[in-house]
Amino acid sequence: MASSLSLPQNTITDILSRLPVKSLTRFKSVSKNWADLTSAPAFIAAHLRRSSTDPSLLIRRYHSQSGWDYGIWLITNPTLSYATQLLRIPLEESLPLFPKIVGSVDGLVCLDISPCYASDFAMWNPGTKQIKRLPLPLITSSRDNPIWMVFHGFGFDSFNNDYKLVRIVSFRGNDASPFLRVEVYSLREAVWKEIEERFELALLCGGQDAVVVDGSLNWAAIGLQGFADRKVVISFDMGREVFNTIPLPPVTRYGNVKVVSYMGLLAVAVYPLVFAANGNNMNRFEFWVQSDCEDGMKRWSNMVVVENFSKSLVPVGTWGDRELMFKHVGVRDRENQSSLFLFDPVDHTTKRLPVDFVDICFQGFSYVESLVSVS
Repeated sequence: MASSLSLPQNTITDILSRLPVKSLTRFKSVSKNWADLTSAPAFIAAHLRRSSTDPSLLIRRYHSQSGWDYGIWLITNPTLSYATQLLRIPLEESLPLFPKIVGSVDGLVCLDISPCYASDFAMWNPGTKQIKRLPLPLITSSRDNPIWMVFHGFGFDSFNNDYKLVRIVSFRGNDASPFLRVEVYSLREAVWKEIEERFELALLCGGQDAVVVDGSLNWAAIGLQGFADRKVVISFDMGREVFNTIPLPPVTRYGNVKVVSYMGLLAVAVYPLVFAANGNNMNRFEFWVQSDCEDGMKRWSNMVVVENFSKSLVPVGTWGDRELMFKHVGVRDRENQSSLFLFDPVDHTTKRLPVDFVDICFQGFSYVESLVSVS
């Protein structure tokens, strides 16, 4: 210990910031100085910056037919040495359903632990093994005003240095059109608040997770009225707490749309529908990225087009914000029993992951270890 104290403080800080969370947690008992150092916001931020360069893959899986074979797995070095760890969620009470993942940001994983209507949440740091049950939301269902659908998202608000959980609750109105209410949970303030700001002229698409891009949460949606028969992105600015509607390229009209983040930019993967009622169905895969132009406007550019694309391949997100994840649906890859692979949109190379997810439903998120507190 004496030799370590003889080192400059900056050197000690630099060395410790390179260590895994498990080691740093143990080192808190070495000395009060190290405990204070590793709990300081500046150190936590420095450690997070280093961890962010080497993301892991966090997967929630369950069998689509039986509902069993469920769990949350952490896959480290998914394209190299590949190590898999089944994570235990340290909740004391038993749950009626296995938790769903709302989002994974800076080492914090937001869990939906409710049986329905996304009405109960917990904040979890798998690295430090901390977990915190959040207060119950304000907006609830009633006999006179039952909830129809709920959408949510979790992300970091860099403007206010806060982590936020957004809950969009849809009620079916008397005229069969949905009525929306929106509430936001602030991790820093530890409270829910309902906001008046809402979006119009669109219906959110079910079954897709919100995507975090540059301080905003983004959902795929179907346009109404002026955007009728078009797909759009509903974007929620977490700093200003306002919604925006972003039109998508016309090609999305005839295909499935998966909203993703790519290199810090909003992107969409467009792929064939399994069934098309009107016969208008694209048979190719396209990948579009939205970027800033010299005139200050944002425009979509097409990065990838693959003709005669297989309907058994489904994009499920991005890993490390630069490689697309694809899953085989209902078809086992006989070559090596792998059903999950990564695709680089720049050089068009693929990397197979030694994971078998045939007939398995799953959510996939990038994950980095951190010391960020659930409180």
